[in-house]
Amino acid sequence: MHRLGHFSVFPLEMATGFSLNGASVALLHPFPAKATSHKATTIPSLCLADRADTFTGLMKWLWLRCRDSPILLCLAWLTLHVRPGTYDLVYWSDFKSDNQQSMWPLGLASLLGLYRHRTAFTEHHNFSWNRHRWQRFFRLDHIRLRRIEMFAHSKKLLDWIRLNMNWPTVGHYVAHGLWPTPVSNEERTIARRNLGIAEDARVLLVFGLQAIRRKEIDTLAAALESLTIARPLVVVFAGMRTRDEAHPFDAQVLRGKPHLTVHRHESFIAEDEVKAHFAAADAVWAYYGSFIGASGVLMQAIAYGRLSICANAGESGDLARQFGIGLLPPADDVAGVAQVLQRFITLSADEQAGVEAAACKAASELAWPNATRKILDYTFPHT
Repeated sequence: MHRLGHFSVFPLEMATGFSLNGASVALLHPFPAKATSHKATTIPSLCLADRADTFTGLMKWLWLRCRDSPILLCLAWLTLHVRPGTYDLVYWSDFKSDNQQSMWPLGLASLLGLYRHRTAFTEHHNFSWNRHRWQRFFRLDHIRLRRIEMFAHSKKLLDWIRLNMNWPTVGHYVAHGLWPTPVSNEERTIARRNLGIAEDARVLLVFGLQAIRRKEIDTLAAALESLTIARPLVVVFAGMRTRDEAHPFDAQVLRGKPHLTVHRHESFIAEDEVKAHFAAADAVWAYYGSFIGASGVLMQAIAYGRLSICANAGESGDLARQFGIGLLPPADDVAGVAQVLQRFITLSADEQAGVEAAACKAASELAWPNATRKILDYTFPHT
C-alpha cells in the first residue's frame, strides 16, 4: 500500500519480490495509479476509488471526509472487509515523513482489537528528536508499533530510530533491493553513439531530479572548477531541473573549461532511455553527504554495473565500502571530491572493469527477491 495513491517504483518492486518468493500478493491503494516493474510479473491490485460507489455506512463516510488520509482509508477497508488470516502479512510502504502521526491509527486499531493482521512496514525517514520526546518518555512507541515489525533500508537510519525511540531492539535492517540489469561494453558503445558522446571519453552521469543542493551538484561544480582535466570528460545531466535554483554548470568557468563537455537532458527521462544513460556512463554521481538513507540513484548504478561516486557517509557509503563498488570522497569536502574526480578520470581500464564486475556481483546479492526473502524470514522466523 502506498500513500497518496500514486505508485513510486518501490511498492510494486517489493510486491514483485514477494511474489517471486512464492507468495500470493495483492496491492491495495486508494486512488488510480499507474505502475511498472522491471519484471514482467502481474500483481493483482485493488483500487478503493473503483469501488467507491458501493461503499455504505462508515466506509462511505470516511471516503467522503478522509480522502487526504490514505492510511485511514486502507485501514478502514482492511478492518471492515478483510478477515484476519486472509493474508499472512499486510506490508505498508512509504508512509509520510512523520510516521509518529501516520502509524498511530494502526497502533490504536490494533490495541482496540479492530485491526488484527500481522503487519510490517518500511521506515524511510529520520524524524525529529524534539517532536518525538513525549512518545519516547512515556514509551508510547510500544503502543504505536503494537504487533508491527519495522524495517529500514539503512543501518544508520535504523541506529537513529533506535536511539530516538530509546528502544535498542526495535526494527530490522534489510538493504534496499534492485533488479540486476548489467550492461555490456557493446551496449556502452551503442549508447554513447546514440547520445553523441565520444567513445574514448570518461563519462559521469548525474541522474534524476536536478536538485542542486540536495544532490550536491554545486559541490560537483566547485570540485571540477579546481581541476586541471587532462583527458576528455563528459558530465551528463539526465532528469528534470528545479527551476527555482540557479544551475552551477551555467557558469562560464565550466563552459569554457578545456576537455570538459556537459550534456544536459533536462526533461522527464522515459523508461526505455534510462538504461541508455546508465549504459553510456563510466560512473554515476550519488554524493549525498547529509543523507543517511539508501540512494535510489546508487541502487540503479549497482543494478547496471556502474561505478559510483558517493560520500563516505550514510547507507551509500556503507554499501560502496561493503561491495567495493565506488569512490568515496569525504562528506562536505570539495577538495576531497576533486581528488576523487581526478582519480576517476585517470582510472585504468582494468580498474574500471574490476569495479564494474564488483557492482554486478553486488547487484545479484541485493536483488529484490533476496531483500524480500529477508523480510519474510524476519516476519515469519519459524517458517
